[in-house]
Amino acid sequence: MRIARIVSELDFGGVEQVMANSLPELNKKGQIELTVLVLGRGGRVSEQLKSQGIKVVIWNKNPRIPNFQLLFQLRKYLKKLNPDVVHTQGAEANFHGILAGEWAGVSNIIGEEIGLPNHHSFWRYIFKYVYAKANHVIAISKAVEKAIVGLGEVDPNKVKVLYNPVKTRQCSVISSQVSEKNRFVFVTTCRLVRIKNLERLIQAFEGLVKENQERGLFLRIVGDGPEREKLEVQSKKLGLSSKVRFLGFQQDVWPFLQEANAFILPSLREGSSVSLAEAMAARLPSIITQVGGASEVLGDSKSGYLIDPLSSDSIQYAMKQLIDLSHEERHAMGERARKEAKRFTVENYIQSLMSIYTLSDFIPKPSAF
Repeated sequence: MRIARIVSELDFGGVEQVMANSLPELNKKGQIELTVLVLGRGGRVSEQLKSQGIKVVIWNKNPRIPNFQLLFQLRKYLKKLNPDVVHTQGAEANFHGILAGEWAGVSNIIGEEIGLPNHHSFWRYIFKYVYAKANHVIAISKAVEKAIVGLGEVDPNKVKVLYNPVKTRQCSVISSQVSEKNRFVFVTTCRLVRIKNLERLIQAFEGLVKENQERGLFLRIVGDGPEREKLEVQSKKLGLSSKVRFLGFQQDVWPFLQEANAFILPSLREGSSVSLAEAMAARLPSIITQVGGASEVLGDSKSGYLIDPLSSDSIQYAMKQLIDLSHEERHAMGERARKEAKRFTVENYIQSLMSIYTLSDFIPKPSAF
C-alpha cells in the first residue's frame, strides 16, 4: 500500500508530535510505502523522521489558501507517485491535498481536522465542497466532530473520530513522592501562542503565589513560540522571575513531567491534546480547559479539574484545589490518569488508522451540491 501523508509544516507542534509518535511505527508495517510531503517548511520533526528512514519531501511553498500553482504541482506529483491513500492534516493541507488527490484520481482520500474551526459562511461553503471530495474525514475528538458537522462542512457518515497517540514510558516513582515538603510544581507543555492562554495562566499563578506565600509554588512552561518574549516580560513585571521558568522547546518533555506535581492546560480552544495525554501517562493530575475535546482525553478517570479559560479566578481556584489535596489524593488521581492514558497508545492508533485506510473498497465521494 502506497500512502502519501500531506502536511503544511513539519517543525514542532501538535500535528508534528502526532506524526513523530506514529509514522515510524506505521513505516514498519509490512507492504507499506510511506511518503511524507511537506508543503511549507520542514524542521525538527522532518529531520527526525528522515533519520528513521522515512521518505520526507519538503517543498518550501506557500500553503496559504488558495495557492492554485501549488494545487497543480501537487496534482502532478500525486499522479506520478500514484498512492493508494492520500491522508492530509490541517486546513491548508486539507484544501490543497484533497482537491489535488481528487484531480489525480487517487482512490482513497482522507482529510483530518486537527482543531475546532470557526469559519464564516464563505469558508464553510468552500470546505463543504473540499470535504465532499474525501472518502473520510478524521476528527481528533468528538468535540471536533460536532464542530465540523454542525458547521455543515462534513457529512456525519464520513467522520471517523481518532484520538491522537502518545508514547508512554515506565516510571517507578511519581514526582509528588520525591518533591520537597511544601514545594509544588505546575507544568504546561505547548506552543507559546495566544490561543494557549498563558498570559491568563501567569496572572492566575501570581494570585495563587500571593495567597500562599508559605508554599514553594513554581510554574514550568515547556515550549517555544511567538508569545515567549511577551510572557517573559509579564512574569518579570509581576515579580515571578524566580517562580516561572521558560524552558523552551524540548525534544523530550518526559523529564519535565516527572519533576512536576500537576499539569495545566488553559487553552481558549483545544481540539484534543497530545500534551495532556502525555502528562496523564506520567501520572500527573491536571487542570484543563472546558472548551473543546480535552475533557474527552480525561474520560471518566476523575483525574483533573475543568476550568473556564476566560476566567483567571477559575484557573486560580483549580490550582488552589490541587495544592490543598493530600499526597494520597493526588497520587490516586495520578494513577487514574495513567490508566486512562492507555487508550492513546501508538499501537491502538495505528490499528484504527489502518482500518480507515482499508475500509470497504472506499466509499464513493458524492458531489457537494
